[in-house]
Amino acid sequence: MGRLSATSVKATKEPGCYGDGDGLYLVVTPSGSKSWVCRVQKNGKRRDIGLGSVKKVPLPVEPKRLCLRLNWCRPGERPQTQPD
Repeated sequence: MGRLSATSVKATKEPGCYGDGDGLYLVVTPSGSKSWVCRVQKNGKRRDIGLGSVKKVPLPVEPKRLCLRLNWCRPGERPQTQPD
């Protein structure tokens, strides 16, 4: 984990999906907005869970911590409703 740095996130302008490892992705839209997505797979079904805008959820810690937490959920649990 850790292929994206705060500097590289800020410099990324090309639309696309950029993986950081362990299911964390930076998504850049054609309009230039940037957001974090955590990709999880449970029971053979893939799901992308939005973590928020890059402005509101900055690197280096917060999106990685959220994504790791979502990946640790037990099968059958709804990741976005897990308590702190």
